[in-house]
Amino acid sequence: MDTRSIARQEAHLWAKTILAGNPVILDFETTGVGDAEIVQIGAVDKHGAVLLDTLIKPVGRIPAEVIRVHGITNEMVKDAPGFKDVYVRLSSLLAGATVVAYNADFEKGILNAVCKRHMLPKPRLKTWECAMKTYAKYWGQFNPRYGDFAFQKLTNACAQQQIEVADAHSGAGDALMTLRLIEVMARGS
Repeated sequence: MDTRSIARQEAHLWAKTILAGNPVILDFETTGVGDAEIVQIGAVDKHGAVLLDTLIKPVGRIPAEVIRVHGITNEMVKDAPGFKDVYVRLSSLLAGATVVAYNADFEKGILNAVCKRHMLPKPRLKTWECAMKTYAKYWGQFNPRYGDFAFQKLTNACAQQQIEVADAHSGAGDALMTLRLIEVMARGS
């Protein structure tokens, strides 16, 4: 079996394992990258039921260039709860859970930074799993620059698998698209 076939099989088995458990598929929309704040949280279970879908009022302002990406305006979040207000609910949801995100490194970094900024403990989840890294193996497009499989944007990955791109760049919308991508990988189609 060649490297690409082995990687695709690994992705298939990963997805089946994820769906055999009770994962929380999570997505944040933020004020940007780096020292960013969360402005929306979306989480779904393996059946697609929305577990959490809320706007979050950041301490700072949402930059115009970021608003152009996700469409969440400062006006939309002005009466939303702050991160501290939803922390207990989010922390309880993630407690002991396998948390899957499309770009887990980004989501984990943002969550840890925001918790630190608000002097709150990091949620005690079981593990983070990255659907983006796994999908790169499944799709199998090699990137010689990095000597590994190329990452795909979530919307591109969905288009590649004929998954409807709906509510892109919204927390719950991206979480649902990530779930659909995991389902495709689990079927091995």
